[in-house]
Formats: sequence, structure tokens, C-alpha cells
Amino acid sequence: MKRFLTLLAVLLGNTVNADTFQYLYIEANEGSSSGGHVAVQFGDEIFHYQFKDGLIRLFKQDAEGFRFDYRILQNRTLHVADVDVSTDTFNLLQDHFKLLFWQQDRQFKQLQAAEKDYQLLEWLLRYHSALLSSRQISGYIPHPSPLPEGEGIFKLPGAGLFFNDSDFAPVAGQLTEVHGNCQTKASAKSILTRLHAQLALQHGSDFLQRRKIELTTTIQHLSAVINGTKDYRLSERYTDLLTGLLALRVIEEMRPLTNDACHTLTGPAGHLDPQKTERLNNLQQQLMQSAQNLAVSKRPDWGYALLVTMSRLVALQQTLKSGQWVFVDDFSADSTVIAAEDMMRFTDELSVQRKKAETDWQQQWQSLGNTELDEQHYSQLEVSANRYHEWLVSNNRQTLRYHGEQALPVKAINLPTIALPKFSSQQLQQALDQQVLDTQQLTQQLEQHYAYQLLTRNCVTEIFHTINQALGTETQQRLGDVIDEHLNIVPFTAFAMVKASYPVKHITVLPSHRQQQLAKQYQQEFPPLVYARESNVVSASLYDYNPDDAWFVFFTDDALLLRPVFGAINSVASVGQSLLGLVKSPFDEGQLLATGMRGLLMSLPELAFINMRKGSYKFLSPDSASQESLPNN
Repeated sequence: MKRFLTLLAVLLGNTVNADTFQYLYIEANEGSSSGGHVAVQFGDEIFHYQFKDGLIRLFKQDAEGFRFDYRILQNRTLHVADVDVSTDTFNLLQDHFKLLFWQQDRQFKQLQAAEKDYQLLEWLLRYHSALLSSRQISGYIPHPSPLPEGEGIFKLPGAGLFFNDSDFAPVAGQLTEVHGNCQTKASAKSILTRLHAQLALQHGSDFLQRRKIELTTTIQHLSAVINGTKDYRLSERYTDLLTGLLALRVIEEMRPLTNDACHTLTGPAGHLDPQKTERLNNLQQQLMQSAQNLAVSKRPDWGYALLVTMSRLVALQQTLKSGQWVFVDDFSADSTVIAAEDMMRFTDELSVQRKKAETDWQQQWQSLGNTELDEQHYSQLEVSANRYHEWLVSNNRQTLRYHGEQALPVKAINLPTIALPKFSSQQLQQALDQQVLDTQQLTQQLEQHYAYQLLTRNCVTEIFHTINQALGTETQQRLGDVIDEHLNIVPFTAFAMVKASYPVKHITVLPSHRQQQLAKQYQQEFPPLVYARESNVVSASLYDYNPDDAWFVFFTDDALLLRPVFGAINSVASVGQSLLGLVKSPFDEGQLLATGMRGLLMSLPELAFINMRKGSYKFLSPDSASQESLPNN
């Protein structure tokens, strides 16, 4: 009776200023969160905890992207509980999740920055020792050796738009020359001469020289801030200052874009008409003013912003000169690349995405003459053109950069040594020792607060812990009951507890992609024939084998009675893949063996009527995947 009255009070209290948040249960499947997953949604934002590097971390995603990832690509059915709460309770929960996310994100960024400081100090110490040794032997001053393999975390974003690593190689021709069709020498000279003249007019003819001396002097005196601060570390200061120096060199030397830094859409797809030409001319004037402001800016990342702005100025100048759309390559170095084999295997799925890329570009390009063009709109044009162009060149290259477009170009180079801080060996060693202690302390703090424990600290327990923490002693009053995070560690049972304890007004089931398509086929064809065809990966029309999935033969999510039989066959397939992986392990570092073992773990529960694996769809696009929701009656 007490609990009934509490729930009644909650519901009555919510009728005046009511709001709704969603509790999501995501069914199990092979891959991350294989045993199932949970999340909470506030408006268009979803918060969920995931295991990463031994820690349990809070992540924030937009709702559309989250649901597409889990429901379509990972082929998992989602169960959504709409929880009715007061507006005040909704705001308390949402604000607490947001605050916790930003606090945690800042902590991890501090650790990353501390690790970068360590890498930089170690590299400087190694160079300093080599410098002293060489001088003592022959008077020769060595060029700093590159960072060891896997430690190249010191990149200068944007610098690769105008420089190659070979520009700073100690021996000419030491590095491989970069090839490409980006030829902008005349356009760069034209537009950067204008920028140089404007800066000289506003700040004096010796502006660039004075600014370079200022930056170089600041770099040399970085020893005064060797340990930096939590908000602006030594490595960040150093890379920002170096990037600024390189940006000034671009203006001074009127450097063109590197050979692989831009692309051209030839023919009707990128043809300029008078209206488009006018819009681009207006934007170029805006970017010219932005470049002038950035050259004297005090913001830390002004160098990177100036490099991006100048690259777009050069690309625009080349566009206006040639009459065809020229744009900067905005793919990141770690973009996902699809090999020719996968392109052939997933032809149908990828063709949908190719058509979408073409349509999106045509719409963006056609609308250019009807709207004023600003930097944000230009960035959208740039991304769309990159995506479309990548599909065009994939035919000849037989590979495709599938994901990796950026709102701002990030083309980077390794850390050049055009200016170095003046440290003594003793200073560097002391700073390095201190940095080791600081990094260890930060690591220990993170492990203490976020260490993952399968039974006591996982995605389920942390969601309830955060909810209870946000509402404190008022949790029962606001939600009807307090769910003990220590007693609910399984996603499936936790969802049942939410339905029983919280004021849930509606349950929605969002079927996985395969289940949606199966339902359509059952309506259109003879059901037994559909089941026989779609129950296995050999004859299925709704699933092409995804190399990210372990080998299996039968789907068991819709085969309850036959599940143990199908599970036994799937287990044999997994054992076979594991044995093959054992043979191939010297050549693939054990990847196939690990996949086979993972598949076996997914198949064994099927022997006990428990389904986990459902297959996944790596290359589906939102346009090719229906996302209608089906209510649970």
C-alpha cells in the first residue's frame, strides 16, 4: 500500500509539469557489450557507460546516431521505457549526467595531456644527449631522431596542408615524396601575396619577422613553464607555437597546398555559374578578413585555424581561376578504409551510399547560388564534396575511405624541429621524473574511480548509481522506488526492474534491422519458405557475412525450439575457425583465432536456449535501413 501511494503521488505530481526520459535496454549480440547494454535518453542525447581500456566510462551520443549504431549496424532490438517524471526531476537527472560526463572527460584528457608531456620531455632529453655527445666527438650537430614507432602522438594538425615531412628531413630524399593532383602554385602566390600585403599595411612591413621572433623566443623560454598547468600543458603550448610558426612561413614563402591536399570535381558536377562565382567571391573576402584577424590573435590554436583558413583561401582561388570546384581534402589519417574484397562483397549496400553521396552533393551544389555562403555552409560543402569525390576515385583505386571526413581539415605532419626549448639535461631529467609521478598519480586516480568490475561496476550498475546520486534522498519520492545498483547487474533483469519500480507510461520495442526485414518478407511471401531461406547464412538474402562477425551457420534469435541444435552446429563452426586461426596466428597476430574463440563463446549459450549472437551489418546506411518503431502490445 505504501509503495502504491508513493507511485500515485509521483504520477499526480507529474500531471502539472510533466516530462519524460527514456530508459533503454539493448539486447545482446557479438561485439561490444555482448551481454546486452543499457542507456538513458534525455531529449536528443543518450548517456551510457562502456568498458574501455580496463575502465568504465560515461559516453554521450545523439539519439539518432546511437539507435542507428545499435539497432541497425549491430542488429540489436531495443526496448524503450518512457518514464514519466516532473520537469524538475528531468532537469536534475539530465544536468547531473551532463556534469558527470564533462568532469570525467576532463580527467581523461588531463591524463592524455600528461602522457604527451612525458613523450615530449623524453624526446627532448634524447636529442639533448645526442647533441652533447656529437659535439664532444666531432662538433657535428645532429638532427633530432623521430619519435619511436607507435609514439608519433606529436602531430601538427593543419600543417600537412602546406608541408610534407620531407620538408624537414635531415637528408634530402630521405622520406617518400607525396603524390597527388593538387597543383595550386599560381593560386597560392596570388592569394597569399594579397594576405601578406594586407598584414604589412595594417601592422608594418616587418610584421611577419617580428611575429616569428616572438614565437621563437617564447618556445626557447618554455623551460619556465616546464610542468605547465592542468589546463594548458607544456606539449600543447609547444605544438601550438610550432603550428603558428609554420602558418607564418606559409605566408612568407607563399607556399602552395601539398600535392595531395586538394581535389577537383571536373565536369558538370563542379561547374561554376555566375551566381556561384559571386557567392564564392564574397566568401573569399570573409576568409581573407578572418586570416588577417587570426595572424594577430591571442587564442592558443590560432596557428591551426590560420592554416585551415589559408588552405580554403587557396582552394577558392583555384576554383575561381579554373571554373571548377576545388576543395581541401578533409579526411583524417586514421579514416576507415574498405578494401576491394569488401567493396565487392557489399556491393548492394555500398551502392546505396554512393547514390546518397552523389545526391547530397548535387543538392548542396545547386543550392549554393540561392543562399549566402558562410564558413559553416562552406564546411558542409567541403565534407559533401570529399565524400562524393571519394566514391568517384574508388573505382580506379579499388579502396574507399569509408569514414573520416572532418568539419575542419586535419591533415598533419610529424613534429618538426624548427625551434626547440632551451633546457639543460638536468632540467629535462628532473621534469621527466616528476612527469612520471604525475602520470602515475592520474592513472591511479582514474583506476580508483572508474575501474571496471563485471559484477559490481558495469554499464547497468553505473546507470542506477548515477540516477540515485543525482536525486539523492528524494529518489523514491521522485521515481517511485530506489533501484539498488548492486542487486541489478544484468541488462535484461534491470529493465524488468525499471518497469516494476519507475513510473513507466509506455514500452516501445524497436526491432533490429534483420527482424524488421523478416517481418516484411513474412507478409509478402510464404512464411515457411522465408524461414527456411533466412534461417542460415548460406541462403539468407538479408545477411551477407560480415568479417567482423565470427563464423556461424544458423540464426537462433527466432528459433527457440531448434536453438540447441543450431547452437551445436554454430559451435562446430567456431571451433573450425579457431583451429584455422591457430594455423594462421603467426601471420595475423592471432586475430582469426581470437575471432573464432569469441564465436564459440557466443554459440555455447545457444545450447541452453539462450541467444546472444545475431549478426551485424557493417555498411548499411540510414537511407537503406527502416527505423520505424513497433509498440509492444
